[in-house]
Amino acid sequence: MSGFPALPRLLRRPVLFPDRYAWYVLVCFLDLIVTNTILAHFGGIEVNGIAHRVIELGGFGGLIAFKCASVVLVVTICEVVGRRREPLARRVSEWAIAISAIPVVVGLMQIPFESEHVEPRPRAQLLVWLQPD
Repeated sequence: MSGFPALPRLLRRPVLFPDRYAWYVLVCFLDLIVTNTILAHFGGIEVNGIAHRVIELGGFGGLIAFKCASVVLVVTICEVVGRRREPLARRVSEWAIAISAIPVVVGLMQIPFESEHVEPRPRAQLLVWLQPD
């Protein structure tokens, strides 16, 4: 800990926006639930290129880890910026919630229009599709 002398002091402080962080975590995990529902039960695809690649490499567990890492990153940015410029950090937290809510709303709007249950593709078929010709 000698390289980070201010870290213990920083970890003892209360967070700046606990309610906003709770909303952000809720929206992020709703995104995971909606994504899993669409992928597993309706045969959908992930349209976010980064998230699609994470799913290809690490499966849904990898996507969960990626989403958790993004939550830690956003909260850390808000805390560091907020110690110097609280109004800016407040706006960043609000935008993070709003932007993360967009895929949840879009995904939930798609579910009622799905006419029938589609079985997910077998993993072997997916791997064949990914192999170059």
